Amino acid sequence: MMKFRSLLSPSDRHSEVLFGLIMVLTITGTVGLETNSRKAVLSAGIGACIAWGIVDGIIYVYSNLLERGRIALAAQEASTCTEEGCDLRKIKEELEDTIVDTLGESEKHEVARHILERLKPVENHTHATKEDIMGGIAAGTLVFLSGIPVLLPFLLLDGIWAMRLSSIIGFIMLYAIGYRWGGYIGRSRFWTGVTMTGVGMVITGVVIALGG
Repeated sequence: MMKFRSLLSPSDRHSEVLFGLIMVLTITGTVGLETNSRKAVLSAGIGACIAWGIVDGIIYVYSNLLERGRIALAAQEASTCTEEGCDLRKIKEELEDTIVDTLGESEKHEVARHILERLKPVENHTHATKEDIMGGIAAGTLVFLSGIPVLLPFLLLDGIWAMRLSSIIGFIMLYAIGYRWGGYIGRSRFWTGVTMTGVGMVITGVVIALGG
């Protein structure tokens, strides 16, 4: 069984599930309203889950390659600095907008110094690793799996009832995502769930209205 927790960060897991869910809700709404065909909705929904699962997996791998390339470039720039203190300044710039910003100036300097001492150019940063590939597979799988529950009503029901049940399942899942996310960021689980549901409904409605 694939261990999503060990392959993807909490942020990645929530983002992939949210993306897959909204994508399928949009497709079921758009195709369902246009065709009123259960077969058309299932075909479009499953096809989109597979297609966007593949696309998202590739994007995940590519993003990792870009990040390692950026780190390697920062290390190279720091190692070739000629001005006094330039190397540490380069490292500090890379640490901006991270948790290190919560530290005092002297502590930031110490962290940057330790990183500089250990930092080396990332070997083979232009090549995907096994971890990259497994993470990409996990990301794509989450996108695919997150859309399946929304499609299940169309296996059992026709027309408006399938649409209604599908929407209810989708909104419950949106709430569940927000509920879990609230616990992760230390906010009210209930209100984060409510907010996520509202935002998801608005995004889905806008995309459907635009022909999405």
